Amino acid sequence: MSREQIPQSYYEIIEACAGPGCPFCRLVEQIGDRFLDACLHGTVTDPDIRFKYRESIGFCNRHAWRLPGSGGGRRLGIAIIYQDFIKQVTRKLEKARYNASGGASLGRLQESLNRKKPTGATQSLVRSLEPQKPCPACVQEKELETLAMTTLVDFLPNDERLREAFQASDGLCLPHLRRALELVRNETAFEILIEDARQKMGKLIEELDEFIRKHDHRFQDESFAAEGDSWQRALARIAGMPAPLPGKSRQKKQL
Repeated sequence: MSREQIPQSYYEIIEACAGPGCPFCRLVEQIGDRFLDACLHGTVTDPDIRFKYRESIGFCNRHAWRLPGSGGGRRLGIAIIYQDFIKQVTRKLEKARYNASGGASLGRLQESLNRKKPTGATQSLVRSLEPQKPCPACVQEKELETLAMTTLVDFLPNDERLREAFQASDGLCLPHLRRALELVRNETAFEILIEDARQKMGKLIEELDEFIRKHDHRFQDESFAAEGDSWQRALARIAGMPAPLPGKSRQKKQL
């Protein structure tokens, strides 16, 4: 395959493998940040784009709080697009009415006692205040994550550079391992993924054993070594890595 035929995600995967934790958690984070940056700098003044975002009422909690990033210049963009969303919500609130039906009935009594869902009096308004489409940043992340993961499983069997970078990484978290196994279409790639996960999880189990052992009062004088943060890595391995706070970035491993 010529250099021109290699997808950009190939190089992004190799770069992500050099950092700590699951490389695909890192990669998805970068995809989301690029999308949010484009939203604030390239589309914030485009009324058609802002209209599309109204259907999702902006972004989910995770992406909304990623918007500020590390640059003060993003604040104006946030003000412009979120003023639009607040106006949108305000228009709905101005038309809101408590639509209580008259009289008494068993159905209305059951509604009044069931706090798991709105009553007929507020149901229409509640639904109008819910996003009609998913967070656009989440959609973008999912689409490009799938493209990148397809690159990984397709290149693993025959591309030594990618395979070495992947095997030198901290490995995939469980959610991204599942996604890779969904997309794999080659037995060699399957075996590489499974063996890599088994080896790295096996090593983590040993470190967790040591971490737990040193909490026994009989060994409390022993200091912690590499296993000291094994509990955090166990969380990240099973649940995926947490997104860093806005303005923070994960440091690369020393190669």
